[in-house]
Amino acid sequence: MKKERLEAFTDGVLAIVLTILVLEIHLPADNHSIDALLAIAPEFLAYVFSFILIATMWVNHHYLFLQVTRINNRVIWTNIILLFWSTILPATTAWVGTDIHSQTAAIVYAINIVFYNIAFAFLRESVTKVNTIIKPKRQTELWSFAINVLTLGVTFFWPPFVFIGLITNVLLWALPHLIDHDPQV
Repeated sequence: MKKERLEAFTDGVLAIVLTILVLEIHLPADNHSIDALLAIAPEFLAYVFSFILIATMWVNHHYLFLQVTRINNRVIWTNIILLFWSTILPATTAWVGTDIHSQTAAIVYAINIVFYNIAFAFLRESVTKVNTIIKPKRQTELWSFAINVLTLGVTFFWPPFVFIGLITNVLLWALPHLIDHDPQV
């Protein structure tokens, strides 16, 4: 399999995940007031945070695969595991969005993100074994994992913290790309 096919498959799956994510927001059909919008604000904020997370995932996947010349079965299956954790995000996002103070929903959402983080680290490692990767970002992955585990721990005591941890993690991954003006892209 060529890397372009794997990238196209990943792009397609993530596009579907983003579509499903927005479909989980249900605007009230019988109430068109500001109060009705305020009532679904937590769902919308959960959507925004998860959309930004998935966009950051896609950008980092893109930058990783810019350096890839070869893939093997391990890379393919590791990528599929990464996509698995991505496809669960619409469900966990919708659940935490319905009650941002629900300890169980926030913990499940945080666990989803931790497992995505682990899957991406394994993907990067699999890709690095068969390619020469210029910037492996192992230190960023360690910080990301630490942030996600800390977020999971704090979420047991204050469920809305899951969004603070998520934004912190997204900034960790997104800021280098926002600052670096790489002409390759």
